[in-house]
Amino acid sequence: MKLVDEQGNEITSKQNEEAQELEKKLSKKTEKLLEPIINKIKLSGKQIPQEQLIQLSSTAHQLLFNRLIYNLISELDYDVDDLLSEDDVEELQTSLKNQVRMVDPSEAAQQQQQQQEGPDQDDS
Repeated sequence: MKLVDEQGNEITSKQNEEAQELEKKLSKKTEKLLEPIINKIKLSGKQIPQEQLIQLSSTAHQLLFNRLIYNLISELDYDVDDLLSEDDVEELQTSLKNQVRMVDPSEAAQQQQQQQEGPDQDDS
C-alpha cells in the first residue's frame, strides 16, 4: 500500500506504521471473506490452481476495498461525480485497454484446449 504525504511524496508501508496497520486489517478481512470458500475446497479434498487462488484473493481484496470506499462516500454524503471526474475515467480506460491482450480465435481455442489438458500433458 502506498500513501502520499502533505507534500505529495509517496510513502511506502515500510516507512509508515499506519499503512502497515491498514494492510494488516484489510488482510484479516480478506481472509475472513475467503474463509467459507477455502473451507469448502478443503472439505471437498480437492485443490484449486495457485493462479485461481491468487485471483480469488485479489478479487476479495478489491471487493472489500470497493465496499470501504462506498461506505466512506455514503458516510460523508459525497456524490460520486464530485470524487471521480471524466478525466479519471478516461485515464482508467486507457490503463485498462493497455492491459488487454487480443488473440485470434484459433489461438484462444488452442490455449483453452491446453488449459483443459492440464500442465502435466506433454506436447511431443
